[in-house]
Amino acid sequence: LWFVPVLWMADTAFKPDPEIFSNPPRWIPSHFTLDQMRKLFEDWPFLRWMGRSVMVATVTAGGSLVLSTLAAFSFARLRWKGRDTLFLILLGFMLLPFEVNVIPLFFTMAKLKLLNTIPGVTLPLIALPIGVFLLRQFFINIPRDLEDAARIDGCTTMGVLLRVIVPVSRPVLGAYSVYIFNLAWNEFFWAIICLRKSDMLTLPVGLRYIQGALDIDFGIFMAAATIAALPSLVVFLSLRKQVIRGFTLAG
Repeated sequence: LWFVPVLWMADTAFKPDPEIFSNPPRWIPSHFTLDQMRKLFEDWPFLRWMGRSVMVATVTAGGSLVLSTLAAFSFARLRWKGRDTLFLILLGFMLLPFEVNVIPLFFTMAKLKLLNTIPGVTLPLIALPIGVFLLRQFFINIPRDLEDAARIDGCTTMGVLLRVIVPVSRPVLGAYSVYIFNLAWNEFFWAIICLRKSDMLTLPVGLRYIQGALDIDFGIFMAAATIAALPSLVVFLSLRKQVIRGFTLAG
């Protein structure tokens, strides 16, 4: 049931225009055509949008993985004053919808002159608390004996993280990487607020422009949506077992 709309979207992307609204609907067109794809790349800067989305998703996934790993390690394995209180505050922020923060976030980015830039889109996504919570839940269950053995062998705190915690946590780190990559790839709400120049648009915002205000070319729109959905769909379907295992291990 979930996959039927996806198949219909992909099928429409290769239909001739007259058959898109045929009644009764036709799953298999009389002939498949690449006209919709050709018009998409000729009439719209689709490759530029895709390049921006790849950059945003890659930077967000990498930055969030590093930041969340360091923060989660501190919350799970280090002892410092106010740690548990600060972690409860972090959990409280997880309960707030992202939309609540958009207005202060917009003015903050304007003050920092980061509107219409890649850092302006990626920094709020990198700092999402879900990554810290997920990784902390896994790190806290790693046996202390491994850490003690590493310290006896002369490992520093950073050495314990890089040589013990990270190798043991690869399934969880991989699952979170896929999750945050797909989240950043599909990000629309903050991107359409932060990016207001046409040459800086990401793919989800570009799809909104293709949709238009008064009229929609459904053939081109479905072609664009099909290509936009492929990366996250392929990544998830090919790594779904690792993703499920990672989130299961994290509790």
